[in-house]
Amino acid sequence: MATAFIVQLSGLLLAIGAVASLATARRRRLAGGIATAFVAGFSALAWLLVVRTFTVGPEPEVTLTALPWLGAGLTLAVDRLSAFFLAVVATVAFLATLYSIDYMTHYRRDGVAKFYPVLLVFFGATAAVLVVRDFFFFLVAWELMTLTGFFLVVFERESRISQRAGLKYFIITHAATLCMLAAVLVLWSRSGSFHFAALRNALGDLLAGQPLLGHVVLLLFFLAFATKAGVLPMGDWLPDAHPVAPSGMSATLSGALVKIGIYGLVRVFVSFLPVEQGAATWGAVLALAGTGSLFVGSLTALRQHDSKRLLAFSTIEQIGYVVLGLGVGVAVLPSNPTLAALAFVGALFHVANHACFKSCLFLGAGAVLYRTGERDLDRLGGIGASMRVTAGSSTVAALAIAGVPPLNGFASKWLIVCSCILAGLRFPLYLVLGLVALFVSLVTLAIYLQVLGSLFLGTPRASAKVREVPNTMAAPQVVLAALCVVLGVVPFAVLAPLRDAVAAITPVAVPDAAALFSGLAGLAVSVNGEPVAFWAPLALVGGIVILGVLARLLARAGGAEVRSVPVWYCGEEHDSEEVRVPASTLFLPFKRAFEGIYPRLKLVPPPFPGWLRRVFEVDNWLYLPAVRLIDRGAKGVSRTHVGIPQVYLLWIVVGAVAVVGIILTLVR
Repeated sequence: MATAFIVQLSGLLLAIGAVASLATARRRRLAGGIATAFVAGFSALAWLLVVRTFTVGPEPEVTLTALPWLGAGLTLAVDRLSAFFLAVVATVAFLATLYSIDYMTHYRRDGVAKFYPVLLVFFGATAAVLVVRDFFFFLVAWELMTLTGFFLVVFERESRISQRAGLKYFIITHAATLCMLAAVLVLWSRSGSFHFAALRNALGDLLAGQPLLGHVVLLLFFLAFATKAGVLPMGDWLPDAHPVAPSGMSATLSGALVKIGIYGLVRVFVSFLPVEQGAATWGAVLALAGTGSLFVGSLTALRQHDSKRLLAFSTIEQIGYVVLGLGVGVAVLPSNPTLAALAFVGALFHVANHACFKSCLFLGAGAVLYRTGERDLDRLGGIGASMRVTAGSSTVAALAIAGVPPLNGFASKWLIVCSCILAGLRFPLYLVLGLVALFVSLVTLAIYLQVLGSLFLGTPRASAKVREVPNTMAAPQVVLAALCVVLGVVPFAVLAPLRDAVAAITPVAVPDAAALFSGLAGLAVSVNGEPVAFWAPLALVGGIVILGVLARLLARAGGAEVRSVPVWYCGEEHDSEEVRVPASTLFLPFKRAFEGIYPRLKLVPPPFPGWLRRVFEVDNWLYLPAVRLIDRGAKGVSRTHVGIPQVYLLWIVVGAVAVVGIILTLVR
């Protein structure tokens, strides 16, 4: 009962916050502060629910409203998987809203009226997707989440680019919703209920009795959730939606919205799919889709020089890692539950890590846009000296996403690649996919070396007179960067809860955390009791600190002087702009080698028939002629207004005679 109360109270807080922020929309910072306060309350309640679920355990589900004639009911429940995703959403929601207090002040004064209220409803719908246990209301919350996301994507409605991106988002995501609706209706027609458990049983019966139709249902679910997650080619809406949305919403899209697609994939392919009926096949499908997404996404991101578009393709890449780990886990679950648990934990760990470093990077790109008005990496450079907090936070996040140890991106990628290699000992396909994932990590490093060098390093441009962003924009970046460090240095602190989240949904028993991971000074991975890999981040950090102190002591003992001199350009003097290397020219041979890896279809619509256009132009053949006719009649009547009383009396007499004549005609 406490779970249902907390969920309802959280929804009430967001509803009140939406109304309050709308009422104060004329004062942008006040509206932002009010929205942040209510989102903070929502996040605190969400984290309370998360802590209760992982410590005390999940409570029994509660049905608030039943629709027995439809086989549906508003049933609420929070298991450990829902709690994990709820923690991710709540954290990103609070930090993104706090960031927006000052960021939204560079939009028009009336802009926040269509931002904060919609944003708070979006957070409520996203959380509702995670806590309902009935697919009818799941679809209601899903559609509300999609629609509010659409309004935030097209926030700058005057821009044609925003309108085009919003239309693309709307069409693709609603096509995905139709796929999910079709799959649910097929299962509902056999179960008579929308409850998760009933649909799970119906899917098992369908796969046993009509396997072809059952796999079609699974395909529809895959298309629906993979589209929301941003898996290529279904996730083609991401590169257009991210750049046009406000940066706080961009961070939310990448840090929270796409994770809901992952949540759906985990629910269906881990919890719903019977282990003995197609797990190996669908595991391979997921793994191949994830690898294709990470490969194409990374190589396409390398070719971008729009900072937010680059980050959007990078989101596609990083989600590919998650889906790869998920696919490996599904594939080996029937034969090796221990290895499957390792892959699932790695995938979920990367979900949390991606929410940290990618949200931080989007907020950093937004900070640069806020101060410079630029997203083009070729037109930026050297601003790290004047935006130290943003530069430092973005550097940590960039190294984390590239998988540089001892940051969090390395830990989760390490688990996923370990799973691929171990699974590859029996299924060579996964060994190949693991090697591709390793290669893509190098590409990711190249991507973010390009970003960091173009934005923050080098000589500042003469026109670049910038300063650090306000504290409300800097603090969320620092918090997210700190999480990248903490989760990387002590990854074992979250592995036990993640193992519990996996155990809550897998249809077979998985080993406990002590059997999978051991050690406080390091992360040891064991399979069937045998240690197979070891990672000691604390030892690495200790070694770095010791070597750094030693280098500092040696430098001081030697009395070495620090000089600041101009860069030597082979004996000639050059202006810094003449020798600046644009981001678009870095790694140019490599970019050209993979130039066509992300094909863009240019669809030319057929010419619109002239006669049909004229039919739809109602103004030309109906409205305007009617207006002209009325105008001519009014002008004719106006000529009778001559200002002579006798003429007006004459008109009265004429009118009376006309009325009498009409009456006599009607009487006859």
